[in-house]
Amino acid sequence: MINKNIKTILIPIPNKVYKGGICSYWSAIFDSTKKFADTKFNIVKVGNRGKNILGVPLDQWIFHKACTSEVDLVVLNPSIQSKAFVREALFAKQLIAKDIPFIAFFHGWDIEFEKKVDRYFQKFFLNTYGKAKKIITLSPQAKEKIIDWGYKGEVIIETTIVDSTLLQNFSYEEKQKKSDLSKKINILFLARMEKEKGVFELIDAFNKLKEEFPHIELTLAGNGTHFKEVSYYVANMNNIKLLGHIEGEAKAKAFREAHIYTLPSYSEGLPVSVLEAMAFGLPIVTTSVGGLKYFFKEEMGYTTIPKDREDLQEKLKQLIKNQTNINKIGQFNFDYAQKNLMSDKISKRLHTYLVEA
Repeated sequence: MINKNIKTILIPIPNKVYKGGICSYWSAIFDSTKKFADTKFNIVKVGNRGKNILGVPLDQWIFHKACTSEVDLVVLNPSIQSKAFVREALFAKQLIAKDIPFIAFFHGWDIEFEKKVDRYFQKFFLNTYGKAKKIITLSPQAKEKIIDWGYKGEVIIETTIVDSTLLQNFSYEEKQKKSDLSKKINILFLARMEKEKGVFELIDAFNKLKEEFPHIELTLAGNGTHFKEVSYYVANMNNIKLLGHIEGEAKAKAFREAHIYTLPSYSEGLPVSVLEAMAFGLPIVTTSVGGLKYFFKEEMGYTTIPKDREDLQEKLKQLIKNQTNINKIGQFNFDYAQKNLMSDKISKRLHTYLVEA
């Protein structure tokens, strides 16, 4: 018998071997919302079918089967990127036909695809995502664009999330006491190994910096389309460690052992890895793109120009040369994350959105 005092919420998430930003976000939310007795989450895995020509209809069929009479609300997780945009929009059409209310939570946001929506897909957007009870996004710019496309409902600006359990037994004060930045500075990159993440510019910038600062190290963590290319590229380079995909304790260890975090992406939503790095007290060097453009404050570190190896090199150099600044920025980021970014705090706001929808 279905308990109608409990709201059943269906969440379609990417069908990935390794957790990306959306999977990590919802994993943290599920852990933090266990304390709420009035909601129940069901998960359905979709997408990531590669070149399988049956991938699109298969996803739609799986989603159709998951949308049972028990479901009270669905939270779609689209991006302004072609595959996810179309897939989740077709899910929205199913929900409209079944009269199941839904929220659309836009994560990634590609400017080039945004232009395509401007030119060709505004009507499609309104006939699908335009029927959502609420839309959640990660930047004021995205909110303005959604309203510009004609959406009449409530648009909420949220942040991505740091899983509070990732920082169990971590003490930023203890890390500062033990760190000797004159002997070693470890720069961490943790993201999908894709050219668009700026990983090759980072490797080149690091090798130039190493000539002047031989005590620096670079840790590259993540898997992806260009992993093999990256591994070949760094094979004969010193002071570079390639970890592949990491999660759980291995991920926490990488953050604990790092002193600077960098993500020189060409485009982004609001990457979880940047927020996680802040929670571990790391200064950030990243690009002012997507949600980062509105989230990032100068006290958090430095922004660099996308695809510009020399500018990235210069911004990293400013931190490496000024070890006091590493600690000052790190302390600001740690305090900011504790106050604003942890999953136990964000889950309370999200719970309110879901119950009210």
